[in-house]
Amino acid sequence: MTRRELARSMTRDGRKWVNETWTATARTAADLDSLSPLTTLLGNRLVESYARREHPEDEDVLRALRVAVVCGYASRIVLADPTDQPSLKPSAFQLNAQSDGERLSHDDAAPKRLLDPVRSIASEKFDSVMTLPSEVWSGYVATATLKLQQQFRADNKKLAWQMLSRERVEKMLRYGYVLRCMDESIRAEPKYREPQPDPA
Repeated sequence: MTRRELARSMTRDGRKWVNETWTATARTAADLDSLSPLTTLLGNRLVESYARREHPEDEDVLRALRVAVVCGYASRIVLADPTDQPSLKPSAFQLNAQSDGERLSHDDAAPKRLLDPVRSIASEKFDSVMTLPSEVWSGYVATATLKLQQQFRADNKKLAWQMLSRERVEKMLRYGYVLRCMDESIRAEPKYREPQPDPA
């Protein structure tokens, strides 16, 4: 169904661009060891609170949702400069230019204060940070959903595709994307994996 939708809604060049962009995103996500200390904390809280509302009891579903958040974060890294995506000021997250993400990650009150702006931007004001045409973003989400479903079905045959639905994937992608916007606003950076030594 996703492939048919993409074929109907996008040109061949459009589908090629979306696939290449997703490949770059997946590669970037795989290179990340963690998000910044603050956005790692917030990403986990977003997944956990969503899971409580939606009742996915399977730990594999939670892991898949966390991966989707990281992919959203990586999407922003890949897309921001080449497609000239707008940035946000720290004030959009109730922060200031001197905010220290490391310190905030140890502040018990910070998550409660910061999660609402992230949710609001991801759900109601996403066009303030994502200006791709709606059909392109929709095609990107459809591709991400298909690839993530394939990845997690290969790892766990019991994980039905409905547990990683397009709606859930898009919500997590948006969360991760906005978390990267937060890190950009306070100049916080993720941690990348150490390169593996070449085998002797």
